[in-house]
Amino acid sequence: MTFPKRNGLFAVNIIVPLILGLFIYLTKPSSTYLSDFLSAFRSVLPTIRYPELIGSFACDFLWTYSMFFCLRLTLGDALKGKHNLTVITVTGVVAIILETLQLIKGVPGTFDLMDIVTELIAVTVAFLITIIIERRFKYYEENSIG
Repeated sequence: MTFPKRNGLFAVNIIVPLILGLFIYLTKPSSTYLSDFLSAFRSVLPTIRYPELIGSFACDFLWTYSMFFCLRLTLGDALKGKHNLTVITVTGVVAIILETLQLIKGVPGTFDLMDIVTELIAVTVAFLITIIIERRFKYYEENSIG
């Protein structure tokens, strides 16, 4: 079984955003459920005062972006082209549901409508990057020496 280079690029678009988001959570001054859970790691990292845009919205953007690529990679080539709508829809709906569940007091987190907007922007950006990746690999496949 071969692992296409495109899938490797999709995997990078899953892992790197998750690591960046975790780093932000563990280094920002305010405490979060994740930073409390990983307090041993947090204690050895510097505290960074991020601009408001990064501190408030980057993690939501990054996890949603990563989720899009995770679904795209997991569901495979059957969802290329017109079926990308499935990945867009599932990612958007899951992001909205998870954010809306924060309205329930038993679910950790703080509901914020701007988080939903940020997550939908992340879905859009991930979709556009997927199109670029797909077109680039299609171009190379068509123009490679057989």
